[in-house]
Amino acid sequence: QLTDVAHVAYAFDPAILVRGSLDQATFTLPLQPSAHPVPAEWEAAWDPLFVASMVNAPRHLAGGAPHHLAARFKGARADGPYQWHFVEHHIAHAASAFLASPFERAAVLTLDGRGERVTTGYYQGCGNQLRRIGEVQMPHSLGILYEQVTEYLGFLHSSDEYKVMALASYGTPAHVDAFRGIVHRGKDGAYTIEPPCLEQRFGPARVRGGPLEHHHFDIARSLQVVLEETVLDLVNWLQETTGERDLCLAGGVALNCVMNARIRDEGPFDRVWGQP
Repeated sequence: QLTDVAHVAYAFDPAILVRGSLDQATFTLPLQPSAHPVPAEWEAAWDPLFVASMVNAPRHLAGGAPHHLAARFKGARADGPYQWHFVEHHIAHAASAFLASPFERAAVLTLDGRGERVTTGYYQGCGNQLRRIGEVQMPHSLGILYEQVTEYLGFLHSSDEYKVMALASYGTPAHVDAFRGIVHRGKDGAYTIEPPCLEQRFGPARVRGGPLEHHHFDIARSLQVVLEETVLDLVNWLQETTGERDLCLAGGVALNCVMNARIRDEGPFDRVWGQP
């Protein structure tokens, strides 16, 4: 029974994006959000509705049980009886990797499109504890850059990135300098991303379902090379900072198994655990 559960953790903390108390916060949503200017505090027109869905997650859980499971949810309410925890997205990613790993202690790297405002997180895990080392925040995101190229190449962003990773194996890094001009590596795990302006750089985007040409393969390969170079820099800094010998990886970008293999083979860590 759901009511037998003591704690429920939800892998997003809307309080980070909402001013004031979650119980008191309000927002105004135009009937046609995409037809109005985006408010300064949001990234996209639909963000307020997205955050509202997160705030209402306890109600969704208590009231949204499928009919055949309704008996198991009987007695569950938005306020419990379990204790509800909104958990920062990248901390949830880090915990999902480190706590499931075979390591008693390790460095942890989370790479994602975004979670609240964070796009990349650095942690040190010991026992059942995580210590935050640092982070990179929006709008600088390796994951979003990969999504943008995925869409430019005629695929579904946040879904088909694995296809771009595969396409890279057919191409050459002909545009690697262009992507190095987009991704700027800094110190202490920092990096910045320039607006990629892909059509200005590389010409018209591929039409979804259209022919795949060598030009597209080269773009995918160039992106993949710069992703790998950048993340190798990040893991080298993380190892020097933490002194750990083992690494845990999580987040959408950490699904890039080609990148992970390069971290394993060329990175400074003895063992690498990817959240499966």
